[in-house]
Amino acid sequence: MPNTPIPAAAEGLPKISRRTLLGAMTAAIPAATISATADPVSVKTFDWNAFFAEATPAELARLHANALTEAMATMHPELSWRHVIDHQVQFVLVVGDERPAFVGRQEV
Repeated sequence: MPNTPIPAAAEGLPKISRRTLLGAMTAAIPAATISATADPVSVKTFDWNAFFAEATPAELARLHANALTEAMATMHPELSWRHVIDHQVQFVLVVGDERPAFVGRQEV
């Protein structure tokens, strides 16, 4: 039986390193920034009326919970505010506690 080498799975892939990936990303970011700022007339504003007309009840609950969380954070900036929406027990909780501010909001 001949002993022919079979290339491993990674041997057929192109050589990608962190350095080449960062170089490609660095080259792509300025091009995207220039094209985004080139034509300010094409920027559209968000249509809230269309959102409210098409939003599901879960999306509306999330929107209002986010708004209440942000309002409470403005009123009491010393606390870290988060919200929890539990659809199974039909419960929404907005709570401010002394946890670090980097802990994000949660939704079940």
